[in-house]
Amino acid sequence: MRADVILMKCPETKRTYGVRIEECRGDWLRTWAFPMDEKRAVREGYNKTKITGDFSASEDFNGCPYCGSKDFVFCGRCGKLSCWNKEERITCGWCGITGDITTTTEKINVKSGGDV
Repeated sequence: MRADVILMKCPETKRTYGVRIEECRGDWLRTWAFPMDEKRAVREGYNKTKITGDFSASEDFNGCPYCGSKDFVFCGRCGKLSCWNKEERITCGWCGITGDITTTTEKINVKSGGDV
């Protein structure tokens, strides 16, 4: 089983967190979220993770360590993930673009942090 860590950002707090993901039948399962210091994320190389697939949550996924959300949005501008509390409009925690929420049935290409 392959496992990795991707970075997400909480738009409410502007804080970064790590999400452990496991490969499961060609897609990815989010299993655990934890606070992540941005300097440590860079040191560990988590800011360079690039993953393609679906990102479902396991039954016991704990969600964002700051706001508690178990859902996320993918930013079409920067390609990064932010937690989502079901708002109709959201501001990306990474690049700051604001827009309406749309859905996709396609697999997404996630860039995990880049310049954190």
